[in-house]
Amino acid sequence: MAKSLVYELYPLAWPGGITQMAEFLPNVARLGSDYVWLAPVYPSPRADHGYDISDYCDVDGRLGTMAELDAFIARAHELGLKVLMDLVLNHTSTAHPWFYSKRDYYCWSNHEKPEWHNLFDGESAWAWQGGCGLCYCHLFCEEQADLNWFPNGSDINTELVREFREIVKFWLLEHSVDGFRLDVPQSINKDFQRDKLELNDLLWGEKSVQVVNAIFTGDDAPVTRSGEKPFLMMELLDPTYGDIVKMYAEKAPVVDFCLNILLKDLADASAEEFYAAIRKSCDLSNFMLDLESHDSPRFASRSLQWGKLSSPGVLVSSNPQGICLYQGQELMLRNPSKKLLSDKLMLELDAQTKMRHKNGESMAKLRHASRANARVPIPLEQYAMQLQRPMSGLNRFTRMLKTWKGE
Repeated sequence: MAKSLVYELYPLAWPGGITQMAEFLPNVARLGSDYVWLAPVYPSPRADHGYDISDYCDVDGRLGTMAELDAFIARAHELGLKVLMDLVLNHTSTAHPWFYSKRDYYCWSNHEKPEWHNLFDGESAWAWQGGCGLCYCHLFCEEQADLNWFPNGSDINTELVREFREIVKFWLLEHSVDGFRLDVPQSINKDFQRDKLELNDLLWGEKSVQVVNAIFTGDDAPVTRSGEKPFLMMELLDPTYGDIVKMYAEKAPVVDFCLNILLKDLADASAEEFYAAIRKSCDLSNFMLDLESHDSPRFASRSLQWGKLSSPGVLVSSNPQGICLYQGQELMLRNPSKKLLSDKLMLELDAQTKMRHKNGESMAKLRHASRANARVPIPLEQYAMQLQRPMSGLNRFTRMLKTWKGE
C-alpha cells in the first residue's frame, strides 16, 4: 500500500471562506499531500460548528457558494490533490427538514433514560419535544438529533441507507469529490434496549460497520466520476491503541484508513507510554496517524512536558502508512495566547467547552484542553516568511514528509 498524506482544512477558521482556502491549496500540495479533507462546509446553525448539518447537499452561504466549492475542487485536482468531504452519519441538526417531515428517521422515546448521558458534557442524552410529547436522543449537543439506523433493533433502516447513498453520489458524481471522512461512526452502536449507556458498548459495537458497508458496498455501490471506489477514512475512539482499529478494518474493508482520536488525549502520559501507543497502532497497515485536528489543542503545546518533541519527528519516525496533518501543524504552532484567543472567543469557537464551563468547570482548566486552540486562523504571514527560508521549520518539515513518502 502506498503511503498517504491527508491535510485537513477547517473552513470556519478561514475569514475568506472557500475562496481563501483555494488560494492556500498550493501550500497543501507543496507538502506532498495526496488528499485535502474539508471539515463541514454544509449549511448549519453551527450549534456544533458545522457538525450539526441542516442540508447535506449544499454549501453554507457564509463560507461561499457551490460554484466556489466546485472551483476549489477543480483547483485541487489541478495540483494533484484529491478532495475529501466530511460525512456525518450519526446525527443531523434539528433544523434539518427530515426532523419535521421524516420523524421516523430519528430516535424517540416517551421518557428520558436517566443513565443515558451525552458525550459533550455528561448531561442527559434526551431532549423533550413538547409538540409530540416525546424525547429525542442526542449523544452530542441538544441541537444534534441522532438518526435511527436500526428502528427495530436489528434490521437496518433501508430508507436512511438510500438517502445517504444519494448524498454520497451527489458529491462524487455531480461535484467530483473523491471520498469522505466518516465522523463519529461508533455512536451508531447504541442499543435502545439498555437502560444505561456504556461508552464501551459504543466502541465495540458492529452497527456502525453495517451502516458503512450498506452505503458503500453492493451492486450499486457509489463510485467516483472516474469509476473508482471513493477513498474513505474513519474516525474512531480506540483506548486499546490497535485492537478496535483492527476490528473495524477487518469488518469494513471498504474503509482505507482508520484514525484513533484518543492518541491526541495522551498528553498527560509519559513519553514512553505515548510512543508505545503509537508503535502498537502503526503496526496496522490501515492506521492513519494524526496528532492534531480541529478537535484538539496544538501538539507542540501538549508535548512541552516531554521537552523538545517535534511534531514531524513523531510523525515520521513512527512510520505509519498514513498521516493526517491539520492546517498549520507544519509550522509547529502552539496554542494561541490569551490575547489571540480570549475566554469569550474560546467559548464561541467550541460548543463543548461552552457546555462544560456552564456546568462549572474553570476557564483555566478548559483553556488547556479546548478544541478552540486549533480553530483560530493560521498566521499566513508567518507561512509566507518561512517559505522563503530554506532552513525554516516549515521547509524542514516538508523535506521530512517527502523522505517518509520515498520521494
